[in-house]
Amino acid sequence: MLLLLACSAANIDLGDESGPPAIVAAPAFDPLSGLTWTFDSDAGNTARILDSEGTMVREGVGAPGWDGRDSDGDLVATGTYTVEVGEATTTLAVVRAGLVDARAGDDGGASALRVPLYWHRAGKAQVATEPFSAVSSIDRDGRPTSLPAVGAALGLPATGEGEPLAYRWDSRPILTLAFGEQSELGAANLDEGELSVVAEGWTVIDGSPASGTVTLQRDAAIGSTLGVTEETLSLQVVSTGASGATYPVNTLAVPMRVYRVLDGPTWYEEGDLYRPWVAAIDPALRAIEGTAPTREAALDALVNWVYEDLGLEYDTRYGASAYTTYVRNDWERASFDMSAFIDLRYGTTVNCTDCAGIIVAYGNMIGALAEYAIIGWSFDLNYILAIGGDDYTHCPFGNGGCSFNYHAVTVSETLGAVWDATLALDGDDDPGSEPNALMMVQAVAPSEYLERLSPDRTSYDYQSQGTMQ
Repeated sequence: MLLLLACSAANIDLGDESGPPAIVAAPAFDPLSGLTWTFDSDAGNTARILDSEGTMVREGVGAPGWDGRDSDGDLVATGTYTVEVGEATTTLAVVRAGLVDARAGDDGGASALRVPLYWHRAGKAQVATEPFSAVSSIDRDGRPTSLPAVGAALGLPATGEGEPLAYRWDSRPILTLAFGEQSELGAANLDEGELSVVAEGWTVIDGSPASGTVTLQRDAAIGSTLGVTEETLSLQVVSTGASGATYPVNTLAVPMRVYRVLDGPTWYEEGDLYRPWVAAIDPALRAIEGTAPTREAALDALVNWVYEDLGLEYDTRYGASAYTTYVRNDWERASFDMSAFIDLRYGTTVNCTDCAGIIVAYGNMIGALAEYAIIGWSFDLNYILAIGGDDYTHCPFGNGGCSFNYHAVTVSETLGAVWDATLALDGDDDPGSEPNALMMVQAVAPSEYLERLSPDRTSYDYQSQGTMQ
């Protein structure tokens, strides 16, 4: 596609010697774009600009071109103008090309799957059909307005901020952008000037400036791993002249933050509460940026993050839970207080049910199906390295405290593997004595896990996802 910059001089086509030369220049111009409307003035000609009623609004326009202002220095209204250069004339559409909102969609997962988000402190779920970014007007006080950046805070975005998005990692997001119909200069006038849009790395699949909306899809997947993508879609609005040449009219930006999740949430429970929480998945996905998009890899990375990076430590005094409760002492009705955990409301001292709840909650939010299991009952321990601990021990509660009444871990749907962010196992040939070799509990076979955890007979007695608060 040939793109002629409107801020560079165009040419005057001498054409047929029997008639006046034709003016070769952009057929549309946006005065607030930062560009100027130009034409060839090598011969010393200047342009006269007349409105639709034939009234002169500006004369003597030469290099570097017309800035869209009249002889008094005021911006002209949108509409159709006649341009005279010597004996040649042409028409020029003065337009205002600006975006008022951006909406994100998908095609049900065929090439894109969007996952609506949840702001837990506000108790507000993202509505997929509403704009994720919007402005009330495309200009204000003679200046263009732009779609806002995504808010930095992880709570509900403030007025005038954009919202983040979540898509399955291999999605090619689909965006529908709406052009403003009215500006301080009058009607946007987008049905004039043969306007179209171009965006590098995106394909227009429907609409045009004249129709008021344009829908585009990203050409490539948003990523090949789990994590967070910060990018800005740059939309070029161009006009096409009679010769087929295109000229820039305006450049519009759509800032985005996209959370690349493994899949939609995999909770058995339904409802807004079980959508991905922005305040949860933002730090989690940033921490596991670059993780391969598989369930095992995602849970492995979450275990590593929780065990090594969150500053948590095991309750070696009581072994009590801080963020998990059991409804009516029912092991299968564990309730993890995720809101309190995000704020570390009850401190950094945790136990196994807390750590299992953390991995289950974060895992299912990003689409890595996980449950927790209770291992029972009252069994002695081999050597372990508890979360936040410095040394391996088989008596984490001191002399005489060498056993667990029970232990909670994270498991796969069919108990095909075990993940544990509470402790690391002794990975050598003799887990019941020193020396010890660090073995993170990441996708460990269930039978091997039990053998390394305890010298006693133990079993997986309860398996559930529990619920969240």
